[in-house]
Amino acid sequence: MSAPPRLPNPLFFALTAVLLVTMGALQFHTASLEAQTYDEAVHLTAGYSYWVTGDFRLNQEHPPLAKLLCAAPLLTMGLRFDTASPHWSLPDQSEMGRLFLYSNTRPAGAILAAARSVTIALSLVLGLALALWLRPRFGEPAALAALALYALDPNFLAHGRYVTTDVAVTLFSFLSVITWLAFLDHGRKRWLALAALTLGLAMASKFSGFYVLPIHAALLALQTFRRPISWPKALAALPILCAGAILVCAATYGSHTLKVPTWREHKYVTGILELRQHNTDGHRSYLLGKVNTHGDPRYFPVAFAVKTPEVTLLALLAALLLLPRILRRNDALLWLALLLYPSLYFGISVAGNINIGVRHLLPVYPFLFALIAAALSTLPRRAALVAPALLFAGILSAQPTIYPDYLAYFNRFAGGPASGHHYLLDSNLDWGQDVIKLKRYMDARGIEFVQVAYFGMADLNHYGIRHGGLPGANEPSEIDKLDNWVAASVTDVYDVYFDQPTFNWLQRYTPAARIGWSLYLYDLRQSTLPAGKRPLPPAPKSAAPPPAAAPGTQ
Repeated sequence: MSAPPRLPNPLFFALTAVLLVTMGALQFHTASLEAQTYDEAVHLTAGYSYWVTGDFRLNQEHPPLAKLLCAAPLLTMGLRFDTASPHWSLPDQSEMGRLFLYSNTRPAGAILAAARSVTIALSLVLGLALALWLRPRFGEPAALAALALYALDPNFLAHGRYVTTDVAVTLFSFLSVITWLAFLDHGRKRWLALAALTLGLAMASKFSGFYVLPIHAALLALQTFRRPISWPKALAALPILCAGAILVCAATYGSHTLKVPTWREHKYVTGILELRQHNTDGHRSYLLGKVNTHGDPRYFPVAFAVKTPEVTLLALLAALLLLPRILRRNDALLWLALLLYPSLYFGISVAGNINIGVRHLLPVYPFLFALIAAALSTLPRRAALVAPALLFAGILSAQPTIYPDYLAYFNRFAGGPASGHHYLLDSNLDWGQDVIKLKRYMDARGIEFVQVAYFGMADLNHYGIRHGGLPGANEPSEIDKLDNWVAASVTDVYDVYFDQPTFNWLQRYTPAARIGWSLYLYDLRQSTLPAGKRPLPPAPKSAAPPPAAAPGTQ
């Protein structure tokens, strides 16, 4: 079989730069149109507190690295952090986040923009690493096709611009894999050191970062039996890898690691225990019109099916059909890596009880893009040039359907973002991000006041939105008196975080507008509704309680 087609080096690097610059520009621009998502103020405030106090009491349910990185640019902005606040003593991370973001020396938008720039940079590094790793293995056209699928993927365009942990763990776990594979290929100490470093960074970004270890061990055993690596070196490699990773992870906690009396009291350990308890307790989630209190094994398969761009799904299906050719053409170490790492991570996700969003699957995607590149490299020479162009056209065609609302992306097989609420909610569609767009819509149409049911943490007053509360289903007389515009987050319209019917009475109305697909705007002025036509829900037997569980940050 002929070798994969190659492009001149300058052309490859120029096209790589164009794709990454386009990705970064889209992320920076669209991020400026969005208020904080539900978790961002908590992550950001926690990271800033780690820098200025050395205290890791906030947001223990995540390791500190991504938060430290995103908060680093804020250290030059002269911001206040009030350790005298009673919310710090409790600690109340949500209230500390609100005060830090909206009652500081700089506007919330400037603080968010600086912090989000770090995640954007991490997402660009991931794209560059993917392209450079694929190029010598599968050729330039295949590498560029995989990079295009990544750089224009709405899920990475969305989550690659938020102050969260998902892109950081995706980057560092992927780097750990490719550096470990390099060590298994060449047996050189520098690759082992880099594998330990990147594994430690992955573990310090999110507790799921250590998922690569079982596959690392399996591939090491394979290489040992094949004799590229001697038994003495193999026996030493895994302990060195783990010890190095633990040291790197511990170092991200700074002096806390040196001061803690016992390892059981280390914040990393207590954070794991907190996460384990969270997983045991379960987390409210929404799937296919139903609210669940514990995990549903269908959740992540459905999320993957409806949130992955259709061109990527079709290319992945073609890659699986071409799998026999991939196996014949490539070394076992490589194709096992492309199959085993994403399979294990996907399986762990399906087995868990925390079903929040497709963002938890981001570590799977670099391997899938690589598998698609591997499949392209097996095609006849002419097809290997044409297919990447078709993939690029396909992923580019998704942009007009979702720009600038990337978080709300659902593929066309699922009916697009307009049908997203039939499948998933929360961070798949509605994360409180569209407050700025709501304000702009109101200003453009002269809407001066709205009654609100808002699923989010953004301060509506900060954005100049005059608003009031919205009656719940247990207040039918108050619903009947409504004479205003109503803005409701779609997550609240479907009562995801309420034990009893609360705002689901809004489902009886057709929204006048969908702001960024996450905020539904209803015209419930008395003058716009025919007399006697306001449909009232039956009153529940008891008053609706507050939300059953805060969405939390995972």
